[in-house]
Amino acid sequence: MSDDFVMHRISASKREKLGSIESRRIRRAGRIPAVVYGHEQEPAHVSVDDHDLRNLIKNRERVFEIDVDGQVEETMLRDLQWDTFGTEILHVDLIRINASERVTVEVPVQLRGTSPGVVGGGVLEQPLHTLELDCLAHSIPDSIPVRINSLEIGDAIHVNEIEVPRGSKIHNAPDQVVVHVVPPMGVAEPAEEGEAAEAAEAPEEATEG
Repeated sequence: MSDDFVMHRISASKREKLGSIESRRIRRAGRIPAVVYGHEQEPAHVSVDDHDLRNLIKNRERVFEIDVDGQVEETMLRDLQWDTFGTEILHVDLIRINASERVTVEVPVQLRGTSPGVVGGGVLEQPLHTLELDCLAHSIPDSIPVRINSLEIGDAIHVNEIEVPRGSKIHNAPDQVVVHVVPPMGVAEPAEEGEAAEAAEAPEEATEG
């Protein structure tokens, strides 16, 4: 998000009744059941317009305001529950925030470029698909780009080599592998020069006659 951050706002309505039957009724009316947590306040049970929520998701908006009967709160999208087919939103969890406070969120890793090691027959493996990022709530990036243009077979990129937006910090262990290129199945990695020399100089075991 840019420094000219503009927070979007959607309307929400209080839910007077709870339970699965009421939730189904709300969804049939084109709305999504939601719960707002945080800031040492009681959870608020509300519903939001399905279309409005989908627009926010489509535009990758995680931080937005909700207007509950004239009371506006800054919130962050915490969790979405989808149906079995991943097409219908069943429920949403929101957390109250201050847009200028720091939050810790999972941000997806986006690989960019082409690895010469993969072009040469290596296999790209990505142990970490998301990173735990500490940043300002209004500065949550859509993704963290990781360039793999220089990865040869046997090379790896670790957490401590990842560039993040200024003022942000990754909580994952620095030595964790984000992405690496391994030899094709059944092909051993080339030995280091020293190891190869030792193997060549090692005497053969005597055999009994």
